[in-house]
Amino acid sequence: MSLFGALLMGDGRWEMQLHRPLRAAAYYLNTQYHYSPNFKADYEVKRGLYGCLERLVRDSNERNTINLQLEEFKNARGLFGISAAKAMREEKTPAES
Repeated sequence: MSLFGALLMGDGRWEMQLHRPLRAAAYYLNTQYHYSPNFKADYEVKRGLYGCLERLVRDSNERNTINLQLEEFKNARGLFGISAAKAMREEKTPAES
C-alpha cells in the first residue's frame, strides 16, 4: 500500500482522524472526495491543510503561489478543469499519479 493510501485508510476511524493535519490535507486534496457532492471542507479540514502547508513550505512567496493553485483546484479551473483531469477523478487515486 502506498503512503497516500495509508494516510487515507488509517485504522478505519476516518472521521475521528480528520483532526490530524496530514490526514485533513490528504482528504482535501483527494479528487475523489473533493469533487463529490458530499465533500465538506469545514474549519478542521482547512486548518489541517493550511497547517501542513505552513509547516512544509517555509517560503511565504511559495505558499502564496500554492494558495492560488488551491483556488484553481477548489474551483476546477486551469489544469484541474480540463476534460482529461475531470474524467480521472473517480478512476485514478492520488497514489497512482
